[in-house]
Formats: sequence, C-alpha cells, structure tokens
Amino acid sequence: CDFSTLTMESGSFIEPDLRSQCSDMLYSVRTTTGVGYIYTLIEHQSRPEKLMAFRLLRYAVAAMQRHLEQGNDTLPVVIPLLFYQGNTSPYPYT
Repeated sequence: CDFSTLTMESGSFIEPDLRSQCSDMLYSVRTTTGVGYIYTLIEHQSRPEKLMAFRLLRYAVAAMQRHLEQGNDTLPVVIPLLFYQGNTSPYPYT
C-alpha cells in the first residue's frame, strides 16, 4: 500500500429508501502498483446487535458503490473491522 495516499472518506451512505446510514470511519489507500484501492471500514459497537454482520456487509457494498460512482471501473477491497466494547463477553453474534 502507498500510505502517503491514506485518506479518510465519508462514512455516510443514503439507503434506497432514503434512510441515512453512517459507519464510524472509512479510510482508503491506493495500492503500490496504483491499480486499485483498499478501504478499511471501522465500526465501534458498545452493545450486541444480532444483525451486525449484515450491517457491515451493507456498509461495504455502499463503499464499493460510491467507489464505482466516482468513475472507477474495478471494485476495491473493503476490510470491515468491528471493535466491540460491551458488557456481554464474548460477543454473542459471531
């Protein structure tokens, strides 16, 4: 990765039903060969959520969609990370 290109991206996405969704943080970085992007999606969670994996999937797809809408013609790698700091341990929905 070319870390000099590390950029914080907007983590706000509008769903088709016009509901706004926000990830905690979304970063992009170009690869060293310059042919693609890697996005890291970081989400912080303080309580268990049964469908958290599905929500992260939706955020990842939204990041890919935005990437394509910006004129790119290949899909980026999207790495979702969940940081859980709730009272229930281990996280009950893995």
